[in-house]
Amino acid sequence: MKVAAKGRQLNRQEAEIQRLASQRAEIGRILNAKASEGMQVGEYLLYHDYAEGSYHVLMKKEVEKEQTKREMEVERERLMGFVKERKMLERLKEKRFKKFIALMEKLDQKNIDEIVIQKFHPTAGKSL
Repeated sequence: MKVAAKGRQLNRQEAEIQRLASQRAEIGRILNAKASEGMQVGEYLLYHDYAEGSYHVLMKKEVEKEQTKREMEVERERLMGFVKERKMLERLKEKRFKKFIALMEKLDQKNIDEIVIQKFHPTAGKSL
C-alpha cells in the first residue's frame, strides 16, 4: 500500500532531520565553546562552513519531507475516492436488490391472488 510506504518514508525522513538538527546543535555548542576559549580563524571558518553546509542539507531534507507529505495526501485522497465509490456501488447494489425483492413479492402476491380467485370462483379465471 502506497500510503503505508509513504508513512514509513516520512518517519525515516523525520528521524534523519532530527539527527541532522541534533548534529548541527552539537557543532554549534562546540563552535561556541571553542570561540570563547579562542581559536584560529581557519578552524572557525571550517566549523562555520560545515554548519552552513549542514544547514543546506537540513533544508533539502525538509523540502523532501514536505514533498513526501504532499504525495501521501494525494494518495490518501485517491484512496478516499475509491472508498466513496465502493460505498456508492454497494448502496446501488442494495437498492437494486430491494427493487428485485419488491418485484418478486408483487409477482408472488399476484400469483396467490389468481390461485385464490380460481379456487373460490372456478369460472372467473377461465376465458370464454
